[in-house]
Amino acid sequence: MIADLLIELGWKSALACGVALLAGQALRGRPAAQRVAVLRAGVAALLLLPLLVLVLPAVEVAVLPATGASAALPAMDGIAAASVATPVAPVAPGIDWIALAYLGGAAFVLLRLAVGLFLLHRWTRHAVPTSHPVWREVLARAAEPLRRPVRLLVSPRIGSPLSLGIAPATILIGPDIERRPDRAAAVIAHEIAHVRRLDWLAMLAARLALALFWCNPFAWLLVVELARQTELAADEEALRHVGRADYAQTLLAVAGGCGVHAACGMAVSHGAMARRIRRVLDAAPRKPASRLLCAALIGGIPLGIAPLAAMQVVERPQLSTVPGEDRAVPRPAPAVPPPEVREEAVRTPVARAPLSPSPWRDESVRATAKAKAAARLASAPPPSRDMSRAVEAEARSRARAPVPAMGETAPPAGTGAQRRVAPPTEQRLAAVQRLRKAALEYRDRAHNPDLPLDIRQGYRNVAASLADEADRLERQAKQMAGVY
Repeated sequence: MIADLLIELGWKSALACGVALLAGQALRGRPAAQRVAVLRAGVAALLLLPLLVLVLPAVEVAVLPATGASAALPAMDGIAAASVATPVAPVAPGIDWIALAYLGGAAFVLLRLAVGLFLLHRWTRHAVPTSHPVWREVLARAAEPLRRPVRLLVSPRIGSPLSLGIAPATILIGPDIERRPDRAAAVIAHEIAHVRRLDWLAMLAARLALALFWCNPFAWLLVVELARQTELAADEEALRHVGRADYAQTLLAVAGGCGVHAACGMAVSHGAMARRIRRVLDAAPRKPASRLLCAALIGGIPLGIAPLAAMQVVERPQLSTVPGEDRAVPRPAPAVPPPEVREEAVRTPVARAPLSPSPWRDESVRATAKAKAAARLASAPPPSRDMSRAVEAEARSRARAPVPAMGETAPPAGTGAQRRVAPPTEQRLAAVQRLRKAALEYRDRAHNPDLPLDIRQGYRNVAASLADEADRLERQAKQMAGVY
């Protein structure tokens, strides 16, 4: 069942990522911080989706085309032969290659993240605090509004400024950057923006979501767009404290630096450098993003993702064809208890004259046999899918067996005794009750959440066929009530 679960998570995660990406594009004229909030909401939706799919009760939505009852369960003609089908030998479980492939991809993404975190830990452990007074003064002034400690460390392994951690937060710079105190204001303003907005924590959450949905290309697009918008949001906040020209020169100085997969860096690739610098120099001043709006976007995630996680796509109800009619009638509503039959209607006197074989009687006896077989199968476990063809073939052969005409006697199985056949009206009314009872039992089985979807859909189709047959026999019995 891992394949079915992956398919379900795949289309639901693609829908969640698509909505987040489209919402981010719709907010192009707004501050970058609001676009970051929308994209973070998409990441949080991806993290919540597997848990909600497993916990929430399924809400079935019938949108798939019906495939017929025979694809999931034996047809109605095969119900009578279910008890004589030969058992199928159990098959030893094999290797689930789909699960192995999925776990291998997730392990690769997590391994890449783990290597990045290990490198950051080693660089931070061997780094030393900065000794330059200008850098220390700028850091103290920028970190004053924060309620968390912030460290500024120098490491020879660092090519461009990085920030990581929460409390304490750490800013790593290289020796070349430390020797340029004129870049201190721009670098510190950018990295403090990352620290204040908890961008490092959001980046880790995005990598975990990517490990869960690595096979979904929309998840990769969402993570890449989140990283880009996060840097733009930090640029917009830094520009409120630093001049645009100085900030653009600092970006040029750190362009193409060595970035780390598990940290928030100021470095920009050469391909995106021109676009980012143009945005810094030409962008009009924007109002700060509303914290209330950003919190509302992220806080409304459970309300939006819960219905999507509970949705379960199933087949549309199948149209059943009534024998003897040229049109297909839809499945009826849940069957109501059958009306009581009075004794006077059943004991209507019948003429003693010999009667010729009647097609009404043949059809009623066959319907009675089907109803008895359906009642026996209702108390038995569901048949195996591998037995469906053999069961259906056996049932067709039994359905072709001759039925004794009215007035004749047929010996019961295994004995030579003779029995009298009941009048057709009484037989039909008894068959109606048995068919409706079997239909109710199949409807109850169709609501069992432990069964697979195709088995439950097959139970629904069988229940609909039984209910249709019961309604048809009841109508014929009412028409025959004045004859017998």
